[in-house]
Amino acid sequence: MGEKDKIMIVGGGISGLTAASLLAKKGYDVVLIEKNETCGGLVNSFDIDGFTFDGGIRAVENAGMILPMLEELEIDLPMLPSRVSLGIEDNIMHAISEDSINDYEALLKQTYPESPEDVEKVTKVIKDFNEYMKVLFGDESPFYKDKKRHKRYYFTTFFSWFLKFIKTGIAVTQMKLPVEDFLHDLIDNEPLFDIISQHFFKKTPAFFAMSYFSLYTDYYYPKGGVGQLPRQIGQKFREAGGTLLLNTDISQIDIKGRRVIDTLGTSYPFRKLIWCADMKSFYRSVNIEDTPSKYRNAVEKDRSRILSAKGAESVFTIFLGVDEAPEFFQKISHGHFFYTPSRKGLGRVHREDYASLMRQWNSENKADVLSWLKRLCELNTFEISIPVLNDQDTAPEGKTGLIISFLMDYELPLKIQEDGWYEQFKIYIEETVIDLLDRTIYPGFKNNITYRQSSSPLTVEQLVGSSEGAIVGWSFESEIPIDASMLNMKKSVLTPFPDIYRAGQWTASPAGLPTCIMTAKMAADRVMKDLQ
Repeated sequence: MGEKDKIMIVGGGISGLTAASLLAKKGYDVVLIEKNETCGGLVNSFDIDGFTFDGGIRAVENAGMILPMLEELEIDLPMLPSRVSLGIEDNIMHAISEDSINDYEALLKQTYPESPEDVEKVTKVIKDFNEYMKVLFGDESPFYKDKKRHKRYYFTTFFSWFLKFIKTGIAVTQMKLPVEDFLHDLIDNEPLFDIISQHFFKKTPAFFAMSYFSLYTDYYYPKGGVGQLPRQIGQKFREAGGTLLLNTDISQIDIKGRRVIDTLGTSYPFRKLIWCADMKSFYRSVNIEDTPSKYRNAVEKDRSRILSAKGAESVFTIFLGVDEAPEFFQKISHGHFFYTPSRKGLGRVHREDYASLMRQWNSENKADVLSWLKRLCELNTFEISIPVLNDQDTAPEGKTGLIISFLMDYELPLKIQEDGWYEQFKIYIEETVIDLLDRTIYPGFKNNITYRQSSSPLTVEQLVGSSEGAIVGWSFESEIPIDASMLNMKKSVLTPFPDIYRAGQWTASPAGLPTCIMTAKMAADRVMKDLQ
């Protein structure tokens, strides 16, 4: 192949790595371009003082979609079970099987004894959606672990499955409304409403939120940290003859010349291009005037929708090294712990109060903002990851690393940074959260902290290049700018430009690791189909 026959992939996150590796394995001439010094994007790990911390996702969910991809690439990466615990104040339960939903119901009834009927309504919906997930991805489904089926299957099991699938599709369609609206119609207890809804990004579709409990028993932790996933995929890509260009930031896309150009002026011709990086950066790099007139209208519409949309909430994350044995934490929870220190729930704090804070920002003083931040922390739900409880090699002997995060809107730290007290803001949240956990779930642990670091949505944007620091793609608070539904995912990898495709978190919604891998595979398949 000549220079112009190359398949160019921009963005070395998990979707770019997957697409590149699948194509290289088939013998295509592939160049993968990544702006950072390592690949992985939001799937990464880093080591500090003997601790392994995961900087993006904390575990691999829905391994039934991921393991077949590793198998196809001939990657033997041990996946260790990552058990999930959920806690509210002193009440903690462990999701170890499908029947754990009954333990969750008991936890909610114990926490909200005044509203047993509301609790039963919530858990009934969750149980129903557990069944729907079995239809979609269970052993009768043609999607089960991405395995190919024999003809006999389609003449027997498939027909009964298909009837269930239609019923499931109707139920899912009826649950497209935001989880907040769904829960308000379902239950009356406001704190219970908050405890359920504040686990999720604002306006998350109800079908996604209410089916999430079914994934808690399907969490896995890659041996050595989640960063091993991109490392091993990248290694397979290079072994297959692929070219990896690191520290290469693409700033221009020449449609007419069929090439991408980096910030140093080096150009890279392509026959096919798969864009796996941020979609806003794609349209900021394209010269619309070079677009053929017959595609111009479609391009302008796509560009306008994408540049005016915003990413979903991001996270504030605290990384702690603690001179405390893993057994101290193991007595409390498993290695993946969703913990809410107060049964009151966030209530108005992250909705009306936050909106008011943003509207009146110029008239607010720092003390008022800090007071609001304190309430935000005290009433929030924290995702606490403890890697050493999954993999004993991720911390020095007798010590434990903690990763503590909660949802945060990008606009808040941005305004604080503009006002000049961003570092103080980070330290304040670190100390508030540490004090909170010390007096609730981890008594005495703050005296043994030996390492402390934090990141905000601004950190995510800076390191990964994700608009608004988003970690799951587009915000659900407004219309998704591309047709990114699960049923239309194959079309979503297409762009208005001939021979240019897209994949990753900005291509499917809701987006996560499984959908990033699926869109990457779909984009790679489309490229191979076109070339053949």
